[in-house]
Amino acid sequence: MAEGKIKITLSIAGRTYPMSIEAEKEELYREAAKRLNDMIAEFTRVTTFDAMDRLAMASLRYSMLLITQQQTSSLGDNDMEELYAIEERIRQYIK
Repeated sequence: MAEGKIKITLSIAGRTYPMSIEAEKEELYREAAKRLNDMIAEFTRVTTFDAMDRLAMASLRYSMLLITQQQTSSLGDNDMEELYAIEERIRQYIK
């Protein structure tokens, strides 16, 4: 095993997944697995969903959250131009 790597086993949707990860990322992996399991559990209320459906819906929800975060955190060219213009106005004002 490479230096700095540890072996852990995560349980997701009732299955176990052994893996080798960087030691400093262990908490991140465990928290991610916990959150995914919590979200999967939310879909158990839908009686027509089997395990694969619950996993698919949880994955879809996390994908949507990620896309939303990426869209709101990235600034486009117009946004940057506006920020530069505001910065210039502030510089002119404090001169």
